[in-house]
Amino acid sequence: MNDWRSRAACKDVDPDLFFQDTGRPSQRLTRICRGCPVLITCTFDALRRNDLGYQAGLSKQERDRVRRWDRQAKVRAAARTARQGLGEPS
Repeated sequence: MNDWRSRAACKDVDPDLFFQDTGRPSQRLTRICRGCPVLITCTFDALRRNDLGYQAGLSKQERDRVRRWDRQAKVRAAARTARQGLGEPS
């Protein structure tokens, strides 16, 4: 394994830790993710995938909210660009 996962702080952690049914990550999981040297890369990977469990310190519901916000921001940006192309003020 020669990719970013080999440098992840969680690489030797029991995978069951990431699939707890508590609704929020444990303090241990939060500490692991916050101190991870590849957190940003992991976050982008987690947002591209639609897996269950905690990834990058985020629950599936939190990742879904980030994806919705991103889609809405792209729609707003496209509308703003279209208005500017028509000479309308933004």
